[in-house]
Amino acid sequence: MAADGELALRGHTSSAFPTSESAVAPDRVTSARIVGATDEETISALSTPDRSLVLGHRPRTADQKIVAASAGWRHFKDTAASFRKYLVLEGAADALARYDRAGQLPTGAIVRRYAKYAKTAVEVGEEPRAYQREAGQPLEFVPLTDPSDVRSSSQRRFRLLFQGQPLAGARVHAGIAPARGKPATADLNLTTSDERIASVRVGPTGLWNVRTIHVLPVPAGADADWDVHWATFVFAVE
Repeated sequence: MAADGELALRGHTSSAFPTSESAVAPDRVTSARIVGATDEETISALSTPDRSLVLGHRPRTADQKIVAASAGWRHFKDTAASFRKYLVLEGAADALARYDRAGQLPTGAIVRRYAKYAKTAVEVGEEPRAYQREAGQPLEFVPLTDPSDVRSSSQRRFRLLFQGQPLAGARVHAGIAPARGKPATADLNLTTSDERIASVRVGPTGLWNVRTIHVLPVPAGADADWDVHWATFVFAVE
């Protein structure tokens, strides 16, 4: 946080955390909010210096905050074969196998659309805590332990919600940003339990994230054939 009390957070989009391939255009952001323990505020100062989306805001209250931003739908035309490859490449091979067994995978051309939802915790004040508050994103991680208390070699638990309901059996990935000049470490590959919880045993100090992709056929009347939801939560390990 800046010395004048204004938050300035960089939003990155890339398959190589935490780099950014390009900035998300501000007009694609459908929601950007800062959620405190007892209040919520809208973030309206959005800019795109370099290859990052920057969210600027001066909170009215001093407590722990959850920052949540959502990027709206983008549409792509796909063949059946490229859709299968896409699911494997993006870490959704389990969804591919599930829909294949059910005979639901496309056999011809389709339109898929995707949206992204990102969250992190920011310390504006010590009390009260806000980490368990839901942001209302279609797909979101809700920490069950305070992300600001994370220490190296400790376990942290996240509940995964889809449309406000706990999601079991989802494939979740967790990893740390590579140190400058060093290769990336292997991701942790997890599955949410019957209790809809993903337990992440963090290792080295640094910037971590947990992320997932949820793929499903679109609701009736939508302007695509398949929905792809992305969610991530970023936190630091000290």
